[in-house]
Amino acid sequence: MSNLKKYAYDWIACLFFLTIPIIMLHQIETSLVKQGVASGGPMQNAAIFPRIVAWILIGLAGLNVLRVLFGKISHFSPIEATDTTGLALIATAMFVVYLIVLPILGYHIMTIILLAALFRLLGLSLFLSCFGAVVASLGVAYVFEGLLNVVLPVGIFEIAVFS
Repeated sequence: MSNLKKYAYDWIACLFFLTIPIIMLHQIETSLVKQGVASGGPMQNAAIFPRIVAWILIGLAGLNVLRVLFGKISHFSPIEATDTTGLALIATAMFVVYLIVLPILGYHIMTIILLAALFRLLGLSLFLSCFGAVVASLGVAYVFEGLLNVVLPVGIFEIAVFS
């Protein structure tokens, strides 16, 4: 019990980083299997990369669990609000809203909005926030849509810039 209180944020991080790959594996076994793209060779199997990432995340989260269990952490992390706690909660809420609205408005609109808001929250000027958001969003879209031929969520406006 004392380990739980001393390393509270570390336990929360462990649960968070175990939840992500579990959700990924669930989506692979439901959504991708239903679409018929979760088997076959590397060119037909859309589940290979997410599955690899999920298992790597599970392994890393497992190592973190062991690290917390054995107290191999340099600083305690009890649940106490700090100067950046509010910032972290706002950023987390923004990301949750992003994930909920992403299928509706699509990658190109929502990612620019999210990145601009996050950059602004972190103290960049409005111009730099917007410019950085557009450049970063288009850069990632180019890699995935243009080079890797991945279909990003298009939303109701069906925006696909590089495909």
